[in-house]
Amino acid sequence: MVSRQPALPHNGLDYPPGRKPWETPPDLPLFQQAGSVDALLDSIEPNVKASTGRPVGFILDADAPIASRWQAVRDRLARVGVPAVGDAPPVDGFIGESTRFKVPAVGVWLMPDNARDGKLEDFLADLIAADDVLIGHARKATAEARDLGAAFSEPDVIKAEVHSWLAWQGEPGKPYGQAMMARYFQRDAAVAARFVAWFRRLYGLAE
Repeated sequence: MVSRQPALPHNGLDYPPGRKPWETPPDLPLFQQAGSVDALLDSIEPNVKASTGRPVGFILDADAPIASRWQAVRDRLARVGVPAVGDAPPVDGFIGESTRFKVPAVGVWLMPDNARDGKLEDFLADLIAADDVLIGHARKATAEARDLGAAFSEPDVIKAEVHSWLAWQGEPGKPYGQAMMARYFQRDAAVAARFVAWFRRLYGLAE
């Protein structure tokens, strides 16, 4: 699994916190962080070739426009014999097969939900309770900060909003994975359920 790593606690996928990658339980897929979207795209072909018959998945930001990101993914998948059609990935996540390299499942999830332009932070924002008053305040404060000259760019507004919201939780400033473990985010949001279902299908993990 090559990704910007999401946290999957509380969904029956027990990745122990604080472990090194090589300490991942043997029955769970290993996560590797690519470092950038370009690096991840470049890793698709070699990772599929090297998967030696095991499922392999890729999680990356859709950014904007999602159609361009999906086309870039499709081009890489085509090089390893994984057919992927359509102008956008399936809403429930893409899973294909490479008969050329005998890979039973090759998966792709474009953050946040395979349908919208966006990134990991948009996915996380969807996991914040609808009645949470602080996220509304974080959005207002972020807009006001931009008016006052805050230097972050338009695509990073959502990142500033989520980080502002995290700064006001019980333990301010937790990284995303730790914030998930602390249950600051809702695990039962619809997009989270779709993501976990895709992950389970890809790796053949039982409910």
